[in-house]
Amino acid sequence: MRDPGAEEAYDAFFTASWARLQGQAYVLTGNRELAQDLTQEALLRAWTHWNRIAGYDNPERWTRRVLHNLCIQSWRKSQVRRFGNPPEIPTTPEMAEDHVLLAKAMRLLPGEQARALLLHDGLGLTVAETAHELDVPQGTVKSWLSRSRKIVAAHLTRQFETTHGGSET
Repeated sequence: MRDPGAEEAYDAFFTASWARLQGQAYVLTGNRELAQDLTQEALLRAWTHWNRIAGYDNPERWTRRVLHNLCIQSWRKSQVRRFGNPPEIPTTPEMAEDHVLLAKAMRLLPGEQARALLLHDGLGLTVAETAHELDVPQGTVKSWLSRSRKIVAAHLTRQFETTHGGSET
């Protein structure tokens, strides 16, 4: 039987973390339903290990890593089935077109660069926190962020020009 205080702490963690984790999963998978399923799985694993991870400085960091691994496993499974490019990201009524374009652009990035951009720009972690989470030097994170932003910006610019028939003058 679990301690009621642990249940309350987990409930608070769940409430505070759910949206950020699901956003990460959506960017990594490009599929809203799959993102929800993987987020639930990661949070279930966090609950299963809550007695241990509750004592960590940042239990969400542990859960983000689990979620990242689940997303990568899911993507690999889809690649084995498809033998081709990742599936297109569907536009849903709940998802704004600019969010879909950004998610597509993020999928162009190498794995750790995409993760760094998501953690820093998407979730608001500092460069130091992002470096700690990815277990790389801060300079590496800065370099990845710079390169990633250029790739994403170039992709979004091309998409805008294609959609709007050229650049605005």
